[in-house]
Amino acid sequence: MADFDLRDVEFQSDGSADSLTASMSPALFQENVKREIATAAREVRELTMVALALEPADFASVANFQEALIEIAFALKSGLRGGDFFARISDSGFWVLLRTDESGAAAVIDRLDLPHHDNLTIHIVVRKYSGYEEWIERIDQLHFS
Repeated sequence: MADFDLRDVEFQSDGSADSLTASMSPALFQENVKREIATAAREVRELTMVALALEPADFASVANFQEALIEIAFALKSGLRGGDFFARISDSGFWVLLRTDESGAAAVIDRLDLPHHDNLTIHIVVRKYSGYEEWIERIDQLHFS
């Protein structure tokens, strides 16, 4: 079991990028999600959000936990296709926006073969006909519970 508190994990951004993982800042991510919803509606295509949460209890130190977050961010950055994007949304995880349906999202996650996969909780949430607020609320409830 971890002997550190999640409050010890670095989680700050300069408005553009997360200081630990160099992933997109949460605010920039939310802006991009809103834009992507509008574009997807015009193009009549599906969007799916994948919420990834790393279990801190599986790491002996805050340094090991932070290193795992960096490794996951690197795998996402190098493995996602054009148009898909992600951000570190919480102390322990990321949200990934994918331009695909639920089965396509599951295939992307399998293809990425993320580091520390056994220590990750993964939720796939399809937008369907949800507006921005409703979709984000559903993802929040899963990711932060």
